[in-house]
Amino acid sequence: MAEAANKNKPHKLIIDNRNSMSMTGVTKVISIDTDLVLLVTEQGKLKITGKNMQASTLDLDKGILELTGNFNTMVYSGEKEGALSLKSLFK
Repeated sequence: MAEAANKNKPHKLIIDNRNSMSMTGVTKVISIDTDLVLLVTEQGKLKITGKNMQASTLDLDKGILELTGNFNTMVYSGEKEGALSLKSLFK
């Protein structure tokens, strides 16, 4: 099990004053909207809610995403594999 964990790329999330965010370990972007961002990261699916959000940098080859806006919530689902369903995100 530890061997599988070592194969994952690192995931880091840095938030500055709730209006600037940078992260690594992003494997897939499902949706980026001004009020909702849905991602898949090395640590699971991630739902971010807020206002006026937009991506300032996105490089999926490197797993990098930088967002600006006003961030309200961030929720990890814990699952990395499988389809991202809106039903599971809004439980």
